[in-house]
Amino acid sequence: MFEKVTILFCAPQSKPELIEIENTVSKMEEIVKGPINAKTLDDNGLCVITNELGEVKDLALNRVIHEEPIFGPCFFCRKNGEEFISLFKEEQEDLKNLLD
Repeated sequence: MFEKVTILFCAPQSKPELIEIENTVSKMEEIVKGPINAKTLDDNGLCVITNELGEVKDLALNRVIHEEPIFGPCFFCRKNGEEFISLFKEEQEDLKNLLD
């Protein structure tokens, strides 16, 4: 397992930012302010990590991804099997610009 991963963090009503975090569930839960839910977005493992209870807790609407609303903070990374990994270097800025 990688000790740190580079993610694209998206807070509601804020510009996305690339950050490096510890690759632990507890750190991910801290970032999204609750239990994590990982949704895979493509065949290459791109995923969005959200607060599983974001809508129930009435967190602010953040973005709509694949026609699904995301409530509260979220971030994008990749999954390789069951392991979370960093975004690919070549996609980091493109994804950041897309979500800006």
